[in-house]
Amino acid sequence: MNFATWLTVQTGREGAAGRVALAVANHLAEGWTPRSGSVDEVRKLAPMLGLDLADVDAADARYRVGHMGNPFRAEELEMGAVR
Repeated sequence: MNFATWLTVQTGREGAAGRVALAVANHLAEGWTPRSGSVDEVRKLAPMLGLDLADVDAADARYRVGHMGNPFRAEELEMGAVR
C-alpha cells in the first residue's frame, strides 16, 4: 500500500496524519490521480494543499512505522542470540 492510499483511510485521525489525509482525500475527490502515491509526490503538493512539510513528514513517519520493516531487526535478533 503506497502512502497516498494509506492516507485515504486516515482521514478520521487527529494530528498531522489526519490533516494530511484530509487534504489528500479532498484533492483525490477533485480528480487528482497520483502517479506513484509516494511521500515525495505528496510533499510536492503540500504548498498547493496548504500543508506544512512538517505535517507531511510526521504522517510519513507514522506510515513507515506500520509499513516498513526494521532494517536492523536481523542484527538485533542475532545479537540477542549471542547473549
